[in-house]
Amino acid sequence: MVVTPDFTSRVEGEIVELERRVPLPDAFVIPGGTPAAAALDVARAVLRRAERRIVGLQQGGQLRNPEVLRYTNRLSDLVFMLARAEEGTAVKPLTGRRAARTPAAPARTRRAPKRRSRA
Repeated sequence: MVVTPDFTSRVEGEIVELERRVPLPDAFVIPGGTPAAAALDVARAVLRRAERRIVGLQQGGQLRNPEVLRYTNRLSDLVFMLARAEEGTAVKPLTGRRAARTPAAPARTRRAPKRRSRA
């Protein structure tokens, strides 16, 4: 099978359709809101790992078809949207929020070694 720009265009069309139907949360998405969404989030992680390997091939001059990288990138975005659509069927999708920065802990000082008395 040869990945063509048509493959990427079809995936992009699906993403656009999902973006119209599925409202994205305003906060950071915590993966795994439902069992099906969790499986999709794992699939996306695998796709992102594959994408990083494809980038390595490209940098090494071994990638013959650059469309493979674009397709893989868009496919991971599609899987993200599918997971969010699946979570939309749940009562409430899991989201988080950024934690405020906590002040740095005070530096610990080392105790001075005990002096041996000369007797």
